[in-house]
Amino acid sequence: MTDAGPTPIAPKRLSAFISHHSSQVDTARRLKQLLATHGIDGWLAPDDIAAGTAFDQAILDQIGRSDAIILLLCTQSDQSRHVKRELMLGEDSNKQILPVRLEDIQAQGLAYWLKDYQWIDWFAGEEQAAGRIVAAMTPGTTPAVSTVKVAEPAPVGKRNRLWVALAGGAALVGLLGGGIWWQTRGPAASDPGAAVADNPIEPGIWTSKREVVEILFPEMAPEFVAQFKQVLETDPDPEDCITPAVAAKPDVLLFDPGHEAKCTIGAFKMNGGRISGYLNCKPAGNDPKGNLQITVRGTYTRTSMEFDNVVTMQSSQGMVRFRSHETQKWLRGPACGA
Repeated sequence: MTDAGPTPIAPKRLSAFISHHSSQVDTARRLKQLLATHGIDGWLAPDDIAAGTAFDQAILDQIGRSDAIILLLCTQSDQSRHVKRELMLGEDSNKQILPVRLEDIQAQGLAYWLKDYQWIDWFAGEEQAAGRIVAAMTPGTTPAVSTVKVAEPAPVGKRNRLWVALAGGAALVGLLGGGIWWQTRGPAASDPGAAVADNPIEPGIWTSKREVVEILFPEMAPEFVAQFKQVLETDPDPEDCITPAVAAKPDVLLFDPGHEAKCTIGAFKMNGGRISGYLNCKPAGNDPKGNLQITVRGTYTRTSMEFDNVVTMQSSQGMVRFRSHETQKWLRGPACGA
């Protein structure tokens, strides 16, 4: 006999059902890993369904046990009957619904169920999105937000078509106008979302102009907004070469003539007068949290391109997210490169 008292009961771990389309299973697994670091158990099919167990019953049982339903929304899941059923079951069970956009799209097939919910954007940063999910599931906590500094532009060599870079050292935002080149995996030939037209634009010299439309985060004093816009909109060399090969079959080199950094591009489309894509980059440097993500949506003709972009830049010092608009116009040919 001892007087140590009863053994304390460990608090129940929170759990989340991760609803996703099969094409996004890798993203679902990544989210599950991030949630685990915050003490939340993620569950997804088919990974967590025991052998010999009926899929429908396992999903039904898990939704009943989960504290929240995390919906990974993309073009495919928006039209998925299975995802819709999972969402309906979650609402019928009065579960917390957390929609996470994997792409910069608006819900269409699931719009009825999602119109009243606050979005969480995965493309704004994986850890940022996971932090918002954790905060939503654990009332009283908020994701950590650091202060932001705007750095002075550094000298630039050749201008980059996507015009984005992160400053080194402690500054979060370095400059837009050069410095990051994209190195990516090109879209797979078997991917229907990678449709790219043949010969859509003219090769030669193109010029561009950009405008910061809105700073989405953080809230800045007017003087800092002006400084931020000046840094991002100043381009010392607004002309670029688009080679015949890229003009004939555009790929990531349309945005990156240099092709020198470790980045990826996904869901790239350029067909029927419309262009879209999603880029993620881990900039060179010593900052382990340095990350750059851009969604690109726009239109094009043979001699012009217009882009509406959502840009998220992260570092150990914090995050900046903004919308921008860029226009590109063909100036002259013929070919300016190999």
